[in-house]
Amino acid sequence: MKQINYFLFLFSLLFFMLNCSDEKGITEITEGEVIFSSHQVTGCNHNKELAKTSPLDSCFTYSFDEKLEIDFCVIGNCYPDSQRFSTNYFINSDTIFVSVEDTARNSANCICSYKIHLDFTGLQKDKYLFYCNYPIQDAIFEYREYVYKLK
Repeated sequence: MKQINYFLFLFSLLFFMLNCSDEKGITEITEGEVIFSSHQVTGCNHNKELAKTSPLDSCFTYSFDEKLEIDFCVIGNCYPDSQRFSTNYFINSDTIFVSVEDTARNSANCICSYKIHLDFTGLQKDKYLFYCNYPIQDAIFEYREYVYKLK
């Protein structure tokens, strides 16, 4: 059932988005008044305390005033360790859906935690549900976090 939900989520993202990526792994999408950009923070984080190794773990921080900035962790093979993830988003009412895909080949016998940074400018609401999922091996990990604008 989770795989069906995952495929429906990905299909929705692909159907409703326009995605532009440059060579440096930075994704920027403009949709109406909302401007979205993302990038992988350079390097592998070997600190297992920051790794999201189960759905209950969290490596999620945000700040939300004029701009919503979100940082969260994903797990991937440790080589190469720069700009290996692509991100896409879709906003439906008060929910921000983000998908993460590891674009690098798995060519080493180790895994690392990587930090993804997102910026959203032009959001109209004061509260959103941030939902992100990413596949790793045979599992799908996800974040479901509420983000609140500072008043």
